[in-house]
Amino acid sequence: MAWYVIVLIVSSGLFLLTSIGSLFFGDMDMDAGVEVDSGFLLGDVISFKGLIHFTIGFSLTLTLMDEFSLLSSAIGTVTGIVFVLVLYYLYKMLFQKLQQNIQYTSEIKDMEAEVYFWDNNKKIGEVFLTLEGRPVTVTLVCPEDVHFEKGQKIRVTGTRRSVKPL
Repeated sequence: MAWYVIVLIVSSGLFLLTSIGSLFFGDMDMDAGVEVDSGFLLGDVISFKGLIHFTIGFSLTLTLMDEFSLLSSAIGTVTGIVFVLVLYYLYKMLFQKLQQNIQYTSEIKDMEAEVYFWDNNKKIGEVFLTLEGRPVTVTLVCPEDVHFEKGQKIRVTGTRRSVKPL
């Protein structure tokens, strides 16, 4: 088995692992970004993911040509660069589409919440709310003498930082 086939297998495996990791655990890419005057984020292209994309394009070309020569190396280099740029713009486009679909809620009006804990002495606690499709905890403040139990459903109003019961 040629070395470029082994490189293709390893880089494809790393690509799958980073893709699956990003899906389940969020973006774990810890590469530093270098801002260039043109607004082009060089750190996103020259990164661990960019290196994996280049390696896949380069080694795939050598594997398909089934040889290592000056011509196949040049074509592989161009193919690797194309892989990096195409996947960069594809990731960028997908990220922008996902950002447009999320409606950021800053003001909470008449929303149902579940009491997580309540301190009667301090008249403060926390509640679970569903914001942007995920559960979050928000501080519950109530100046009146009210007693809440854990798990109790209440209606609240306020902001992302603190709410009060209706």
